Amino acid sequence: MSEAISPHIPVVNPTISRQSVPDSGAQQQIADQAEREKTDSRSTNPPGQQKDSVQISEEAREIVKLAARDREVRTHEAAHAAAGGAYSGAPALTYQKGPDGRSYASGGEVSIDTSPVSGDPQATLQKAQVIRAAALAPAQPSGQDMRVASKASAMAAKARADLASLNADDSTEASKGQSGSPNESISVTSDTQPVQATRLRQIA
Repeated sequence: MSEAISPHIPVVNPTISRQSVPDSGAQQQIADQAEREKTDSRSTNPPGQQKDSVQISEEAREIVKLAARDREVRTHEAAHAAAGGAYSGAPALTYQKGPDGRSYASGGEVSIDTSPVSGDPQATLQKAQVIRAAALAPAQPSGQDMRVASKASAMAAKARADLASLNADDSTEASKGQSGSPNESISVTSDTQPVQATRLRQIA
């Protein structure tokens, strides 16, 4: 006895176009296109280029760092010079060459006259106040700046003491004159001191 065998026939979705299923020729074209893209990618990004990119990035970071230091140094020393006025010199800067070939300020200093005004405690006091202000002018004074400020404070204290002594002598002389005592001339002497200069320095 024979039986009829009905083969399994898959149900085909009538909405799917036959063109959506690539034939073997189209598949080969797609594979060829993918291979070309891989080749193009390798040719546009050779192995050495990644290393060059890393090196350029490091140089860029170094330049940014040097530029920031340059601005910091120039601002610091300009603050000293501006506050010191006639007692300070122009900023003297030291430089460092960057990977781009440019020179960037890496340190600097400003010379300032710290000698007392001979025979004039009042002028010495005013000068000491200017020196101290110049030393502390930057936003972040260095250790050397703090030492100069301390020296200026000591100069101011001595000048105040000299002024107090002069005022006391003047008061004594005035009282003697009022009491009928003969006037005596007062001679105020002050040792002549050589001009002293120190430096307000920004230490890296």
